[in-house]
Amino acid sequence: MSTRHTVDWFVPVRSAGDIATLQTGRLPDGLRVGIAFTTLDRLRAAAGVQEFMRLSEEALHDMLTPIGISRIQLDPTMVAVPVRGAVAS
Repeated sequence: MSTRHTVDWFVPVRSAGDIATLQTGRLPDGLRVGIAFTTLDRLRAAAGVQEFMRLSEEALHDMLTPIGISRIQLDPTMVAVPVRGAVAS
């Protein structure tokens, strides 16, 4: 018996033109995780104004599995975009 949810989640994405890419994250131990929210309000509270798509848990797992991600972090309290090329002062 599956324990996966059948409701759609709000999944943060980044888009360029017609292509959308799932936003993923890392836990403090470095493990890569998918990110999803149960409500739009929770997504906005964690990430501010953010593009998103609605996906079922099964669809999200299907998209994450080929890139080696098996865990979904549901309703994280903060989503931060990685800082690239930052210079320490």
